[in-house]
Amino acid sequence: MLSISLELPEFEVIKQLFFSNQYFVHVQKKCHEERCPYCGFMTSYVHDRRTRKVRDLPILNHSVCLFVLVRRYQCQNCQSVFSESYESIQPNKHQTNRYREYLFELCQDTTIQDVSRKQKIPYSTLERIYYSVAQEKAALHQKQIHEALDKDELVLSLDEVSVRKGHRYETVLTEAELGCVIGMHKDRDCDSTIQLLNQNVLSFQTVQTTVLDMWEPYHKAIQSVFPLATIVIDKYHVVQKVTQALDKVRKGFAKLKKARFLLLKVYESLQDHQKARLEEILEEYPELACAYYLKELFRDFYKLTDYDDAHDLLEEWIQLARSSPYSSFHKVANTLEKWKAPILQYFLSPYTNARTEGTNHKIKNIKRRAYGYRNLKRFRLRVFLECTGNTNFD
Repeated sequence: MLSISLELPEFEVIKQLFFSNQYFVHVQKKCHEERCPYCGFMTSYVHDRRTRKVRDLPILNHSVCLFVLVRRYQCQNCQSVFSESYESIQPNKHQTNRYREYLFELCQDTTIQDVSRKQKIPYSTLERIYYSVAQEKAALHQKQIHEALDKDELVLSLDEVSVRKGHRYETVLTEAELGCVIGMHKDRDCDSTIQLLNQNVLSFQTVQTTVLDMWEPYHKAIQSVFPLATIVIDKYHVVQKVTQALDKVRKGFAKLKKARFLLLKVYESLQDHQKARLEEILEEYPELACAYYLKELFRDFYKLTDYDDAHDLLEEWIQLARSSPYSSFHKVANTLEKWKAPILQYFLSPYTNARTEGTNHKIKNIKRRAYGYRNLKRFRLRVFLECTGNTNFD
């Protein structure tokens, strides 16, 4: 009866016991013949027998231990002695394959320590199991990603994520359309970014578009590795510069400490009483009104669909910002003038870093969940698995 519920067809149940909230199941392999791994001859001569304890999937919330009767055969051709092999148990492992897979899935989206406590498994053992299975999964994901990236046009996205205090960053490379992490590398300087781009063996001919922020080392790295790729500056980073400039102006008025939300939020999203309060503020502080209307005018910039119209409005906005009395807007105007071409490229190649920013948020949650990682290789492996595992490669 229990052998059916085990769903391990290669074994037959010899004896089963239950006590102390555990199932102890004695099993042996049904086949009584084995092929010699050294010479390839079949043999049925049993040299000796040993018992091997193996943990399996729980049944009705009770742990299950299999006591496998292991036959050691002696080949009648080459006289070598060897143990029988199993489909459901790897050599030298004390867990079935499906139980190892089960533990790996439990560790996804949580900590190894939490699973270790609930499953009553030593932390070091579970850690070893998790990263052993993780390496196998990563190799499979890597193969799927390379097959998915084997197309004529790729859109890459680069962004950084903080991994430790003291400006310690990891550069994250993602495929903008698939939304999957292709690779990570320490630091965010030009040389480390070039190493990241080169280690993934991406063809400079297939990478047509890259989406970046205004971090200059990224631009230099892309131009070095993918000279034919079009660079698009992410629109959210551009809008952020403008809203930060408005916030700096607001900070100049001591009484407007609580008005930050009203000034920075999209006007259409405000409720009627909030709009009335905003109009009172702008009427009372006409100097602030100028900065606010500059922010609202820039929002109209990304509402346009025509490249020429966007070019004209950007030129107009830069001139208005430079003529304003605010140094924060002068800096933004100079920044937009410097990056004008890749900013306007958005209207020809409308890609953003939205997926990458969402992935970065997930990466930060992975880091917080473990209270940081001392081993960055394991951190990257975790990120790679959790940020590509649900990617649709079809």
